[in-house]
Amino acid sequence: MKYPAIIALFGIVLLISCNNQGNKTVDRSVINIEQGLQGLTRLKTSDFGKNIRFIPLETPDNGLIGRTPIINVLNNYIVVESQRTCLLFDKKEGSFIAEIGHFGQGPQEYTDAFSWTDEKEEFLYFRRAPNTLLKFDMQGNFGGQIQFTPLGLASYYEWDDTGIIGYFDGMNMSGQNMLGFYDKDGLLKDSIPHFSPTSQIATDQIAGISVFRDTLYGIWSRTGVINIDFKNDDKQLITQNAAKMWRYNGNVRFKEDFVDTIYTVSDNKLTPYMTFQTGQYHWPIEDALSSKNTDERVFIAAVTENDDHVFFQCIKGLYTDHQVLYNGLFDKKTGEIKLSDNNEEIEDDLTGFIPFKPLGVSTTGEFVSLVESWKVMEWLEKHPEAQSNENLSFLRGMNAEMNPVVILIE
Repeated sequence: MKYPAIIALFGIVLLISCNNQGNKTVDRSVINIEQGLQGLTRLKTSDFGKNIRFIPLETPDNGLIGRTPIINVLNNYIVVESQRTCLLFDKKEGSFIAEIGHFGQGPQEYTDAFSWTDEKEEFLYFRRAPNTLLKFDMQGNFGGQIQFTPLGLASYYEWDDTGIIGYFDGMNMSGQNMLGFYDKDGLLKDSIPHFSPTSQIATDQIAGISVFRDTLYGIWSRTGVINIDFKNDDKQLITQNAAKMWRYNGNVRFKEDFVDTIYTVSDNKLTPYMTFQTGQYHWPIEDALSSKNTDERVFIAAVTENDDHVFFQCIKGLYTDHQVLYNGLFDKKTGEIKLSDNNEEIEDDLTGFIPFKPLGVSTTGEFVSLVESWKVMEWLEKHPEAQSNENLSFLRGMNAEMNPVVILIE
């Protein structure tokens, strides 16, 4: 009997079997939240990328950024919104370019300083109630307007090659429409209804409404939260300007609240792209307003992606007094998930700087954060040796009155 040949054959069969089993267990389209919650870890900046860059934003007299700013990083520009102003900076050096438009009631003034950009990043767009987007070029020049007919203004916008996509939350007077598809002139071509009728508010059942900003909900609530209490103890949280859509590598993605699927938006329809597997922590959309027995349920709050990762934040016990916010990082190539409590600081193991707080992903794939100068100076008082760190050379010219520092990881 030829034992060596048999042993070799057995080894080949075993190897193939193992490979097949491995392929079956790694599904790169499924983000396993249940697994992540049962194996919490602590994230570091090296989990997000290998290179980190610090961009101190120029501090001109006419370009001072207020506290709690909102940042959007594009291919060539950094957009910062704060205290009803929108400021534009050069991404390469952080130099100030212009204040974009003005808040007010005039014919070329916006009624909301939150902005979007088109697929070519040529213009910034701002709401002007009741049904108009004003557009400005990247030097701050007025470039015209788009009037939307019908449906009025959406809660969030995204652009693709064919037109404009608008998302409507429960506060918009859009009837049953969740997504509206417009041409570049604002004319409605098609729409998709809400997944659940709970997206529409029964106004006669409302017991009270309050509006607040609370970082407890992370990126999802960065521009404010509308808290609605119903007479039957149900509850609804609606976040203003929440990014339910994002653009990545020429594709527009969409993720609705209380729906575990990420979709690709194309040809006026939704195609499943990835799914969050929440298992025992699942929160069904039909119970979206229920505040009872939801302590262990998980709500997927904010999602975005780049070439290598899907970054997301999720909240356990959203309607309770003991919410827990988590940061999640899903490796698109290996299927590995890393989930950490947001209270566990993300150590900068690349340069030794202040802990990293991810605020999303730029349109070119860098992970983005922003730290205000007064926080930098407080940290520097405790870490004076950092001024001799060549990776942190920008610290040597800083003071507490300067504009914030933008941090990019790729």
